[in-house]
Order: sequence, then C-alpha cells, then structure tokens
Amino acid sequence: MQYHPTTVPMHGKHLLITEAVRGESGRLFALQDGKPSYFMEEKYPELGNLMPRDVIAREEWMLLQQGKQIWLDMRHLDKNIQQTKLRGVLNDCSQFLSLDPTKKPIPVVPGIHYFMGGIWVDRQHRTTMRGLYASGECACQYHGANRLGGNSLLGAIYGGTIAAQSAMADSFKIPQVEDTHISKSVHAGKDGCYVDGILNLRHVLQHSLGIVREERTLQAALAELQNLQEQMTYDASASVYENQMLQNCNLLGQALLMSADARKESRGAHNRSDFPEENSDYQKQTVARFDGKVINITLESAGETNAH
Repeated sequence: MQYHPTTVPMHGKHLLITEAVRGESGRLFALQDGKPSYFMEEKYPELGNLMPRDVIAREEWMLLQQGKQIWLDMRHLDKNIQQTKLRGVLNDCSQFLSLDPTKKPIPVVPGIHYFMGGIWVDRQHRTTMRGLYASGECACQYHGANRLGGNSLLGAIYGGTIAAQSAMADSFKIPQVEDTHISKSVHAGKDGCYVDGILNLRHVLQHSLGIVREERTLQAALAELQNLQEQMTYDASASVYENQMLQNCNLLGQALLMSADARKESRGAHNRSDFPEENSDYQKQTVARFDGKVINITLESAGETNAH
C-alpha cells in the first residue's frame, strides 16, 4: 500500500494535494516549541521535501504519533507559479477546504493512495486463467516495493499493447466453451450484514495495514476477518453481487494481511516495526493464491512463473 504524504481528510475521504507543490519548492513543517521545524530538510538535507513518498510518509507518521500537525507551505512560492502551475491546488483548497494556501499553510496527513499489487501475470500479461489478460493498474507487473507516477502510463500503453497481442495470438488456441451459470449458495437472511461487513472490514484493514505494521496487529486483524467470514450470511436487502463482493473483499483482505505478515522485513512502502531492515531473501514478489479452500503465500521472482 502506498501512502501519499500530502492529503487532507474531509467527509470520510482524503483530498490529494499534488506533489507538484513540493516539486516547486513547497515545504513541509511541524511546530516545535511554537516555531516551524522543517523536518524533511533537517533530516534529509540533500533532497529534503523531494524524498520518496514512503520516506516522507513514515517521517510524518512518527510526528503524528507525537500529536503534532503536519503543514505544507506554499506561501513563499512565486505568485506566477501559484497561479499557473499550481492553480488546481488553489481551486481545490478554496472549494473544498475554504482555505487560501497563498496565505495559510495546508494541514496534511499521509493518506492511502495506491495498491501496488495486482493480478499475477507473466511477461505477456497472461493471468492464471486461460483466456484472461490483465494490464494497467490491475496488473502486478511494474511496481515492486514502491511506485512512480509514470508507471500508470507504462502499464496502460505498454502493458495494454502486450496484453492485446497475447490475446490475439492465443485466440486461435483457446477452445470455445459454452457459458455456464454460476450458482451461489444462499444462507439464512440477515438484514444489514452487507453494510456492517464492509464497514467492519474497512475498519480492521485501516488499523492493521497502516504506514508501520507489526506481527501482533497483523495476526489479530487476520483472526478478525476469519471470524467475520464465519459469521457472514446472505443479506436479502443487498444484491447478489454485493453479497459476493463482501465475501471476495474479505478474502482479499486476508490475503493482504497474510502477505504483509509473511514479508518479515522493511522494504519501500512496506515498513515493519519488528523487522526494520531490508532482507535480501525477500527481494521477490509476494504472490497470494486461493485454491478454493485456503490462501497460499509464496515469494517468486518477477516473471519466473508461467501463468498457464
């Protein structure tokens, strides 16, 4: 999970403040004894506020644990830059925060920004399901331990091209099969279990898969999701799709927790307080597979597994 270091909580969601602000020399600070402390510049003098997202998010997290507020300051920037390159930031702050960032700093916190995993594909973007291909942001191919913004373009254009070529090449090899109706077992109804389940799932994952993780909280969260799965019943007030989605999201949540627990190191956006150092044994991709009964977690080098 990539946390973006400059977001603003609002109405249950987070407003993203583009890192173009820091790219134009915007400064992060927290108050220390009533005076601004430019913590990134002090700790990382070479790059300062231009350090990678995961580094800045961790530094902010440590300050937040001390009860400090993080601020993003663009008041000192050239007015022409403010009004042209950063015009969108001015508009967003004015419209959604009632704040003029040319006069006051922006209060920011790290926010969940990007899921760097995805469907496991081979180098030709084939998935493990014959006839199904994945590219773009839903595929696992490009991100590794961190993510760069340009990767979206890479996945969409290059990945899309390769997936299309593979689909065309394979279209003559895949036998045609008749559509089959997928039946779903329906348990005793319980009004409201879909909404309650989604809210519980979100709460558990947000509190266990934060910027810094540890084995104790990961395993406790996994036990909660497994208990939620056992208690799950069919919600007659929700659609068949919603009922199925709750089960699938719970399954994915368990896979995320098991994957984070299995990687006993800190690397990129994955930070473990109980394993703070990188371990070369884990310089591979984490792969989660569900065989219909249990989730299996393995570590595999990119492209070493044939999807078929």
